[in-house]
Parts: sequence; C-alpha cells; structure tokens
Amino acid sequence: MTERKNQETEGSGQSSRQLAQALGKLIALALVVVAVILFERYCVPKPKPFGPGAKIVTIDGDTLRAGDGAEYRIFGIDAPELRQTCTEANGKSWLCGRAAKAKLTTLIKDGNVNCEARATDRFGRTVAVCSAEGVPDLDEALVRNGYAIDLGGGAGNPYASAETEAKDAKRGIWRGTFDRPSDWRQANPRSD
Repeated sequence: MTERKNQETEGSGQSSRQLAQALGKLIALALVVVAVILFERYCVPKPKPFGPGAKIVTIDGDTLRAGDGAEYRIFGIDAPELRQTCTEANGKSWLCGRAAKAKLTTLIKDGNVNCEARATDRFGRTVAVCSAEGVPDLDEALVRNGYAIDLGGGAGNPYASAETEAKDAKRGIWRGTFDRPSDWRQANPRSD
C-alpha cells in the first residue's frame, strides 16, 4: 500500500511539474508577444505619412507639398502656371493658372491623398500618380475637367482621351484659347 501511495505521489508530482512547465512556456510566450508589440510600436521608425492624415497643400495646378516639405509633381500632365492667363471665347482674359490650383485644391479637400512615385524631376520633386478621397486619379480628373493637358512625350499620353473629352466639351482652358504651359514658361521665365 505504501508503494502504491508513493507511485501516486510520484505521478502527482510529475503531473504538477508538467503543468508548471506548460504554464511557464505559456507565460514566456505571452512575454515575447508583449515585447514584440512594444518594440513595433515604440522602436521601429515610421515614415512620415503621405496618405490618410497627412497635411497636403497645393502649390499650383500640378504640384502638391506634404507637411514635411516634400513636393510632388503630378505625373503625365501639365497645368497652366500660377500667373498664367487664358482667354475666354468672347476674348476676356481669365486667371486659368489660379483656377487650375483651385481645382486641384477642391479635388484633395476630402483628404486621404496618396501618391505613387514614378520618378524624380530636375527640380528634385517626386513625380507621382496621385489619388484622393473619391478621386481615384487626380491626374486624369484635372485633365478631364480642362485644368491641365496631357503631357505626352516621355509620359506616353496617358490622359489623351480625357483631354479629348475636355476639349470637345469646352471645359476649363478649352473654353477659349491658351498657351501650352510649357510655351508660357518659356515666354515668361521665372526670376527667382
């Protein structure tokens, strides 16, 4: 009988040790998970956001500036320069460069601006295809509304059909006459 009691006590002791070991492993695993979460949250550097929550402003009709100062030139389009004027069908002049900036500002007003980099231009700006809340392609929206033209050239005419639509509907700059933004820049070089 004492032999049986000894076996039961031994079995009970083994069972307790196994339970303690399993519990120890579970606690160790929980500590590792907590450590990883804390490390991820506080130790991994996060890039400044250029998307939801980022402060974005328009510089002109085809350029954005992020809160960190980085500038983004919108891919595949060319908008009238800020000081550029266009002419209505009736011959009246209007501030089409300011109107292009205002249109871009309206398109990004709901936030969630996100840009996918394509290249870097000669001024060091990131050239990107951009979207905003409710506007899947800012580039195309500006051209379709007549506040920018398809850039063509190296961009490969990505917005030619949107430009044709704006031209046929006489939207924006197409409601009269205008100088191509590149021609206007050449005739009006920056003095800064």
